[in-house]
Amino acid sequence: MDLRKIRKLIEIFNHTNLTEIEIHEGEESIRLSRTTSTLPGSPQQQVVHIPIPESQSVSEIHVDDDEVDDEHTISVLSPMVGTFFSSPSPTDDAFVKVGDSVTEGQPLCLIEAMKIFNQIEAEHSGTILKILKDNGDPVEYGEPLFILSE
Repeated sequence: MDLRKIRKLIEIFNHTNLTEIEIHEGEESIRLSRTTSTLPGSPQQQVVHIPIPESQSVSEIHVDDDEVDDEHTISVLSPMVGTFFSSPSPTDDAFVKVGDSVTEGQPLCLIEAMKIFNQIEAEHSGTILKILKDNGDPVEYGEPLFILSE
């Protein structure tokens, strides 16, 4: 099952009232489920379990830039498929910009997946050398979002 099929399934799932769907294709399977909150104002939690065979691992994306020295940089990778947002709302400033120093645990961006905004935090301290995505850009699992210097 390729990532295009998975994205299409998620899109279809988002436009239905289904709370769970599981699809098997040969030895591969995908299960999408969402739980609905019974209390008004409670955050909605959704669980997506997508087993991807090793033969379909995400290919590496290389950034060609003279400024970026691979030995002294860290790529911040997307932990999920979704949509990139640099700030908490369209009127707010970006979480980070090029040249900012960040510390471990500091918010870098949001990734919207299945109508849930997931805050992505720095796993390492460093300085932002490059921001590889713009607001509204789609992102894939394992795709570089930022380049940090150590």
